[in-house]
Amino acid sequence: MPSPPRNRTPGIHHAWVNATGNWPYFADDVDRMAWIGLLVRTLDRFDWTCIAFCQMTTHVHMLVLVADLSLPEGMRYLNREYSKDFNARHGRAGQFVRQRYGSRRIENGPDLLGAYAYVVLNPVTAGLCPRAEDWRWSSLATTLGLTRDFPFADASLVLGELGGATDELRDLVAARQDALTVPTGHVR
Repeated sequence: MPSPPRNRTPGIHHAWVNATGNWPYFADDVDRMAWIGLLVRTLDRFDWTCIAFCQMTTHVHMLVLVADLSLPEGMRYLNREYSKDFNARHGRAGQFVRQRYGSRRIENGPDLLGAYAYVVLNPVTAGLCPRAEDWRWSSLATTLGLTRDFPFADASLVLGELGGATDELRDLVAARQDALTVPTGHVR
């Protein structure tokens, strides 16, 4: 049975990708930086805006603003190029991505705030760091002005929902973190 069609209408989309089998999606920092380079190329090529991203070990999440119907083409490009690079670098053959990417269109401001908090809180939920802004492989610290690592990340739409204040964003993420119940066996 074919997979159901995706909502590819213009707007903000939460997208995610997982590695297949027991393979990590990112084996080391070189993989992480290679993916970030490909993400930036994808943003430029398809004229997307990256609102947020968070790399885990076995998967990655991102929020992207897509002005047209290019989400499937852009995700196909990003996944294909990263898979080829990963397989070549690690002497691996065969399918690297578990299944086609997952995505969900963000419907409104509260949905955007919830999705943003979910994305950046992934490493906290997995027990990899005590606070979301401590995770090196997320755009949150850049958005909060703590680093300049990922200048391509533009969370102005999220900040706009909060009156433009990064303190409000930090408070939102902290409040969502306080409400977390970390499931046993969460995938990192």
